[in-house]
Amino acid sequence: MNNLMFLDNTKKFKASTLITIFTVLISFNNSVYASDVAGKTILAKGKVEAFDQTSKEKRNLKRRSEIFSVDNIITGNKSKAQFSMSDGGLITLKENTEILISNYKFNPEAGEASATLEVVSGGLRSISGLIKKSGGDYQVKTPVGSIGIRGTHFAVEVVGDETFFAVYSGNIDVELNDQSTLSLGSTEDFTFASVNVQGQITRMTQAPANISLGYSDFSSEDTEESSTDENVDSEQPATNRIANSGVSPINTAALDDDNDENLEDSSIYNESEWQGISGLPIEELLAERTGTLAYNNIVQSTVNSSVGQVSDFTMSMTIDFDNASVPGGTLSFSDSQGEWFAAYSGLINIDQLDLGINFASHGNNKADGIIFASFANGLDEIIGGFSLQEINNPSVNADGSFKVRP
Repeated sequence: MNNLMFLDNTKKFKASTLITIFTVLISFNNSVYASDVAGKTILAKGKVEAFDQTSKEKRNLKRRSEIFSVDNIITGNKSKAQFSMSDGGLITLKENTEILISNYKFNPEAGEASATLEVVSGGLRSISGLIKKSGGDYQVKTPVGSIGIRGTHFAVEVVGDETFFAVYSGNIDVELNDQSTLSLGSTEDFTFASVNVQGQITRMTQAPANISLGYSDFSSEDTEESSTDENVDSEQPATNRIANSGVSPINTAALDDDNDENLEDSSIYNESEWQGISGLPIEELLAERTGTLAYNNIVQSTVNSSVGQVSDFTMSMTIDFDNASVPGGTLSFSDSQGEWFAAYSGLINIDQLDLGINFASHGNNKADGIIFASFANGLDEIIGGFSLQEINNPSVNADGSFKVRP
């Protein structure tokens, strides 16, 4: 009898232990996926890492990696990253930058629309998405105060004891640590300013160099690498060296490859910096150009769909040279299952156009994807490519390349 009771208690103990272990595993699994998805990675150049503040786990980010509302994101030396956020916003980080995403929620059905980011060090440029447009609270914390967004395109950079602000479209209000407010933007007297840790404000009539540069570092690396190649004439101009390299400026195959090295090794992002008129680098051409220009005349295009023949391809992109932005653009075409459509926006980052898709669809189905582009022939043309797929059925997809002129 005692032996039977012992065996029965042993079984109960084992069952209870198994239930406890199962419960712990379920709780751990749920905690891993409980965080809100804040966005996904469009581009990760060099060392880009995310630290989960809850689990303390570290992840190396690459193209298509998700980021969450508990992530501390850090870019290393000679590194950069760009993220398409859940509300259609776009964030670009330069090298040696650290940001903390403590909250990023966009769920209109549940009435959730809020974001809180913190720039710990380095530089961030952003085009805000639907959170702000829908009336949600969107804040970016800095060492000298918290930015309240009233516009769409802004930048912030922390350099030592000083924080720099730039507004390229719309307005921002910076609530400083002393409770005063610094307002910058299109309806204010100034669009650029810096604030030190003592709260001293310096307003500027143009963007300081440090806040405008450094989001792209491909050109310097490529030039240095070329100069060490024994088969390259060191006296040959950089424009000729790149043009004669035999590398195509568009590598659409890289879009379907999850290996970031393949994407980075293509010269999608570096060739255009050296393409200019009479030898002028692209940054000088951009400095001379003003106003807004629509690129909508298709010179060349190649589009493929997984479900058959494609027709009626259209492409339009508006460039705002005054604000160094791409305020809007669309592309569309049709196949046997309906029309593909994508709307996008982005930033001018000198040697590339950093673009993010805000909305995409195929017939009645939601879609997603990436789009990239760069200037060619000075600023006379834009060349690029795209890759789209249905969200619920990724096997239905399309991709292509394009060249457009004003």
